[in-house]
Amino acid sequence: MMKIQVVAEREQKIQSEVKEIRKVFFCELCNKQYKLAMEFEAHLSSYDHNHRKRFKEMKEMYSGSSRDDRQKREQLRQEREMAKFVQIADAQRSQQQQEDSRSVPASGTVRTATSLAVQDQRKTLKFGFATKAAPSKTSSGAASKKAKVLSKVSSVFGNDSDEES
Repeated sequence: MMKIQVVAEREQKIQSEVKEIRKVFFCELCNKQYKLAMEFEAHLSSYDHNHRKRFKEMKEMYSGSSRDDRQKREQLRQEREMAKFVQIADAQRSQQQQEDSRSVPASGTVRTATSLAVQDQRKTLKFGFATKAAPSKTSSGAASKKAKVLSKVSSVFGNDSDEES
C-alpha cells in the first residue's frame, strides 16, 4: 500500500514540474501552448501573434482616450446646461424687475390703466405689418429708393420695442 502512495506522489511531482516547464512555452496573448522552444519562437515572430499584439495595443490606447474624451464631453455638456440655467434665471429676474418697475410708476411718467390696456391690446392685435404710408412717386427717384430701404419692416417674431417708444 505504501508503495502505491509513493509512486502516485512521484507521478504528481513529475506532472507539476512538466506543467511548470510548459508554462515557459505558453503565449498568454494568443492563448496557445507550445512543446518546443523553436515552435514558441516561431510563433512569437508570426503574423498572427504580432497582429494580436498590435490590436491589443491599439485597443488599450483608444480605450483610455475615449474614456477621457467622454468625461470631457460630459463635463462640457453639464457646463452648457448650467450656463443655460443661469441665463434663464437672469432673464426671469430681469423680467420680474421690468414688471415691478411697470407696476410702480416713475416720477416723470404717469401711466393710466387705460393707456396700459390700449398698449397691451395693440401688442395682441399686431400681426407683423406696419401701417406706414408708401412714399409718393416724385421726380427724385433716388430719394424714394432710399426711403424704401430705410423704412423698417415689422417682424412677426420679434422685438418691436423701438416702435412703441
